[in-house]
Amino acid sequence: MEIYLDVLLLENLVINYLILYVTAKFSRLKVSTLRLFLGAIVGALYVVVIILQPGIKVYYTTVAKILLSIFIVAITFSPTKVLPFIKTLVNFYISTFIFAGAALAFLFFNQQGGFVRNGIVYVFGQSKWSLMLFSIVTVGLIIKIFIEVIQSRISRERLIIPVKISFDNRMIYLSALIDTGNSLKDPLTNTPVMIVEFKALQELLPVEIKRIFENSQEDDLNCVSATISTSKWFSRFRLIPFSSLGKENGMLIGFKPDFIEIGEEGEKRDVKNVIVGIYNRSLSRNEKYKALLGLELVS
Repeated sequence: MEIYLDVLLLENLVINYLILYVTAKFSRLKVSTLRLFLGAIVGALYVVVIILQPGIKVYYTTVAKILLSIFIVAITFSPTKVLPFIKTLVNFYISTFIFAGAALAFLFFNQQGGFVRNGIVYVFGQSKWSLMLFSIVTVGLIIKIFIEVIQSRISRERLIIPVKISFDNRMIYLSALIDTGNSLKDPLTNTPVMIVEFKALQELLPVEIKRIFENSQEDDLNCVSATISTSKWFSRFRLIPFSSLGKENGMLIGFKPDFIEIGEEGEKRDVKNVIVGIYNRSLSRNEKYKALLGLELVS
């Protein structure tokens, strides 16, 4: 059996990158592509060392593998607190186990044969280039399925987070649902839109804008256009087309806030590149949340 070191290195680099990418998504951490590649390179080089120096038994021990995983997570995510670090490390292990299970399934269905040793998958009987192409396609499908499964298993309670909205130096606090189906954007600037109930925003809005919703005139395009064009906040307001929320070809009035603050205490972050869309109905039957946030705003 021949082992192509370049293919093995590239395969592990790709798989390690995807494992770290899934870990970042599952942990809701924003990390640069460079850091993901640095962590992936460390894992890939470990595999190469095992292949080139098979006689050094310390590399195969559980302690060595745990230390390696800690080192990879530290390089990639640079956690500053113990609890977030442990949470990220656990998510890294979960992602790794998912990919390991997929590798075993791959070997089961692969007619050419293969085996797993010391956490490394070996496949033989195919050309190295076709194997590389097949591996990339396989891990691409794995990551898509994994993210969908994780999203479907997260309860709605965990998806509800506190949000602060600032406009004209005034602020309101409310709960928002992370809505995986909300990909609404301002068509002019491509800025993501969060949707908020009018009743939750009343104290922030200018009198003339508030009057539109109080009189249920938000669907009257002539009235809305005339009101916004004469408002001193003209440059802050937008008209956003949408086809959801129970309405086809609708128009949503939105505004540019000073900023919004997302997250619990200790994990808060400010977002300025966002539009707040005003919705004149209730978003939640049980009043647990007053706004909808797209994944782009929390990832």
